[in-house]
Amino acid sequence: MGLPALEFSDCYLDSPQFRERLKSHEAELDKTNKFIKELIKDGKALITALKREVSAKKVVLDSL
Repeated sequence: MGLPALEFSDCYLDSPQFRERLKSHEAELDKTNKFIKELIKDGKALITALKREVSAKKVVLDSL
C-alpha cells in the first residue's frame, strides 16, 4: 500500500502535512470499501450461478 503512517501525536498539531496524509488514508479506505462491496456483489452472483448450475445438473440427471 505504501501510505505514510498517521501518528496520533500529529493530530494535535493539525499541520497541513497531517491533513494531506489523512486525506490519502481516507481515499484509500474509500477505494478499499468500494472494492469489498464489489467483491461481495460478485461473490453473491457466483453463488447464485452455481446454485442454478447444480439445479440444472440435477434436472438432467433426474431425466436419465
